[in-house]
Amino acid sequence: MTEEVEDWWDATADAFQDAIDLDVGVNWTGFGHGDLELLTDVEDDAVLELGCGGGQCSVALAKRGADVTGIDLSENQLVHARALADEHGVDIDVRKGSVTDLEEFDDGSYDVAFNAWVFQWVEDLAACFEETHRVLRPGGRFVFSLPHPVYDVTEGGSHEVSESYFETGRLEITHDGMDVDQVLFRHTVSDIVNALVDAGFVVERMHEPGTPNPDDYEPGPWGEYTPALMSKLPAVLVLEARNE
Repeated sequence: MTEEVEDWWDATADAFQDAIDLDVGVNWTGFGHGDLELLTDVEDDAVLELGCGGGQCSVALAKRGADVTGIDLSENQLVHARALADEHGVDIDVRKGSVTDLEEFDDGSYDVAFNAWVFQWVEDLAACFEETHRVLRPGGRFVFSLPHPVYDVTEGGSHEVSESYFETGRLEITHDGMDVDQVLFRHTVSDIVNALVDAGFVVERMHEPGTPNPDDYEPGPWGEYTPALMSKLPAVLVLEARNE
């Protein structure tokens, strides 16, 4: 499964970075309402971004004074991350690797681990969370966001629930003009929280940011994130946990 995700991102990295045009920063909520300030005080912290993509989040935290390492499956995504770091005059250590296998990192070597909008690409969250727990120091923070599982099974146009929330696992999407299929993985909220607890984390906060006003949202570039639906259902799930 890892190879399929890697192939997708290697094939689409350039087009994605051009279309999404992300600002440097940690955008926890995607196209949702506002944003959350969750990693503002990271000066001198050792920070690991699990799935750094084009580096927008890693560069942002490096500019806040953190010592940042980013890993990603896609070498083509890392090309963008390195270029962005050079553009902003910061040093980040970006490496090719999987979030489910962090063997190159020592136990207790990071103060913070995080990502924004990555875990929908990860099949084995248990392995990822166990490895993240291992590389975090006691008291270390783990913060991440991902598309909300409830939003994902609801049609953006009709607002009807089109698939079962309980139908988890692999989701394969074929796109016209692409030789590589997009492979995603669905997890329930309880799957995610229980995997954190089983890995040894204490879950401190859960966020489902939103507002009932459609005017508070920006539409997504590919049509699946619509202001009308985002004003009815949470589009993003954000979790804060700690290695205790």
